[in-house]
Amino acid sequence: MKTPEQYFVEDVRLPDVTDPGRTLTNAEEAFLDKYLGVDREKVLAQARRLDPRGEDSLSGFSSSGEGNAVEHSDEQMRSQANIRLVSFSLMGREYALPITVIQEVIRYVKPTKLPAAPFFMPGIINLRGRVTPLVSLRMLMGIPGDQEDRFIVVCRHRGLQIGLVINAVSTMYLASGDELEWNVEGNVGVSAHLLMGLYKSGERLISILSIDNLVQGVLQGGGSSHA
Repeated sequence: MKTPEQYFVEDVRLPDVTDPGRTLTNAEEAFLDKYLGVDREKVLAQARRLDPRGEDSLSGFSSSGEGNAVEHSDEQMRSQANIRLVSFSLMGREYALPITVIQEVIRYVKPTKLPAAPFFMPGIINLRGRVTPLVSLRMLMGIPGDQEDRFIVVCRHRGLQIGLVINAVSTMYLASGDELEWNVEGNVGVSAHLLMGLYKSGERLISILSIDNLVQGVLQGGGSSHA
């Protein structure tokens, strides 16, 4: 069985994001206006463009192999019979994302800090010409403790590319409908709005993150209380 790293390395299909003449999406404009304002050009000039290759990147793919992949939605995901998940750990707890929302996994790089960023956003990186805010999932979800930032899970959703900072990729699952639970608000408590469901694998319980609500949280600047 392939490790997650082997899967990503062997399935390199970068989307076309290199068009220098492209216009910003509405989500990108909203993010830049909210967090950079009049300092936009000054801050962006400090963010060196990154174009990971080889050892710097564990993956580089769109799930369909093309840049115009079908847009993910949590509602659509709930109706599927089987879902392929990529999991990772945060302070000993296991979380996962549908593989369809993951563009690539790269090694952690120090971001450019933003003057008005919330506590869970360490800054931005310029990834292949796209402004990419980094989000500390541990801090966003109010999980106490500290861990080494080693990788960034890059997701693109509704016009915004974001990087979720993690310690390590854990494993991959193919979850069937009877192993998934979608109405989880009463079971998880804190940060329930950031989860779309739970996956039961034997004795293990994996929380499935909602990319819809993660992106909304970035654009609105909201999260759990600072731990």
